[in-house]
Amino acid sequence: MGLLGKTMTALFPGIMASRREAQFRIQQTETAMRVHHDLASRFGSGLPGGGSVYNAASNKNSLASWAASSGSADADLLDELPIIRDRSQSLYNNGAVARGVIKRKVSGAIGSGLVMRSTIDRKLLGLNEDEAREWSDAAEREFRLWGDSRECDFARRLAFNEIQQLAFTSQKVRGDCFIIMTWVPRVGVPYDLRLQLIEADRVSNPNNQPDNKEIAGGIKRDVNGVPVSIFVQTDHPGNNYIDVVPEWQEVPIFGKTTGRRQVLHLMEFERIDQSRGEPSLAPVIETLKQLSRFSEAELSAAVVNALLTVFIERPMESDGATGVQVFYDEEEKKQWNNRLLQLGAGSWVQGRPGEKLSIISANRPSAQFDPFFNSCLKQIGLGLGVPYEVLSLVFQSSYSASRAALLEFGKEMKIVRAWLRNNLCQMVYEEFLTEAVIKGRLYAPGFLDDPIIRAAYCRAEWMGPSIGQIDPVKEVTASIMKIVAGLSTMGRETAELNGSDFEQNTYTRAEEFKLLKEMNLLLESMYKIAGQTPLFDPDTEGTRDAA
Repeated sequence: MGLLGKTMTALFPGIMASRREAQFRIQQTETAMRVHHDLASRFGSGLPGGGSVYNAASNKNSLASWAASSGSADADLLDELPIIRDRSQSLYNNGAVARGVIKRKVSGAIGSGLVMRSTIDRKLLGLNEDEAREWSDAAEREFRLWGDSRECDFARRLAFNEIQQLAFTSQKVRGDCFIIMTWVPRVGVPYDLRLQLIEADRVSNPNNQPDNKEIAGGIKRDVNGVPVSIFVQTDHPGNNYIDVVPEWQEVPIFGKTTGRRQVLHLMEFERIDQSRGEPSLAPVIETLKQLSRFSEAELSAAVVNALLTVFIERPMESDGATGVQVFYDEEEKKQWNNRLLQLGAGSWVQGRPGEKLSIISANRPSAQFDPFFNSCLKQIGLGLGVPYEVLSLVFQSSYSASRAALLEFGKEMKIVRAWLRNNLCQMVYEEFLTEAVIKGRLYAPGFLDDPIIRAAYCRAEWMGPSIGQIDPVKEVTASIMKIVAGLSTMGRETAELNGSDFEQNTYTRAEEFKLLKEMNLLLESMYKIAGQTPLFDPDTEGTRDAA
């Protein structure tokens, strides 16, 4: 103890005693922690839990080399995202399995495109059934006028259903996708709303500056961490144009005057405060690449094995003087090179004395190739939410097993479809309705003034493709039984079976019945062939008992 310590002890004996006791306890704690850590690192496998309360945190030999990251969502992803994107795109461009997975999801979730069906809240709006149906029909008609035209695309190349497919594919392959909703007047076009698709690579920090608290991954945040704008590079960074200088344009996510959203960011959030999305193939990129290499190697071996079928073995002659084996003389070599051998049915190959015809055994492809390949497909499908049967399009199991695979895929696609509806389709539809009401093409009192009235007019369902049928007879029969028992509705069963609209089908069927009646054509023979009793009678406009 130094002079200062002695002086402080004489002046404040109680305080100094407490201080010495606290220091001693700290030293004891540090020593105990060092001993515990040393024992856990040396003899972790011999201690309960490997020196930890949780086995997952132990230092066992099986986990000793596992270095896990504890960074934030952006710290873990943003620096490595360009490499992941490039590898994901390469697999999609060149790998059959990677492209197949993405295509299955596009066809299962979107198909030919999600179709809007207006379902306005007529009770809140004070409309009767006929008025609500008339308004909904007008809204659907106007939306088809806009969406079926390529004028809805800023680049005038895609209709709205094609924009859905491309945006979804880009999001899956590149991690995320941006859509700017802008108003651009054009001659002869009733609506000004345009959708501009922006690939993920174009959204980046200005001048490629490092990420910071305000701007990360090309997205600017306010002091509360809320995204307020994105920085879009005017030209794709991967273009090879030598006369283009990189420039960035800041695009506000919400309009400064109207407050309406004008930038859509399609991405799947995996972590809190995540700025950019990761490609859906990221968890299985290594498996996909190794599987592709294995498949290519096996294919190359099979091709070589098929080309090299037979060869002729020639003995080498011995030099009597030295005993060293020598090749044939030049004349014999010339005769050998000029001899043409062909294989065919019943052919005879004449060889020289001592020559032997050897046949290459056809051991390619390997007997283990198919089981190993299918095992990898199951692992890939599990990681990406696509059952093996759907991914490989092989339905060789029982009806129940195949049906279960389709149902599981259908559950996944319902989630994906709801995500696409909430993040793209419904937002675009609401912006479209706003323009339609402003221009007077749709009459909606209170739409621009009261948010609850606006929400009532904007209510809509988005119909997508059905999950498919393995045995249509069984599945249609089950649907009829659910309807008769009151467990489901005709509208729901129609949508699940073939993705169509029951109400539209009913109007169309009524017109068909009317036409058949005018042409004196009977439908009884059709029902007898199908073994069913008609549920709809155009003469009585009612239903019959299925019994």
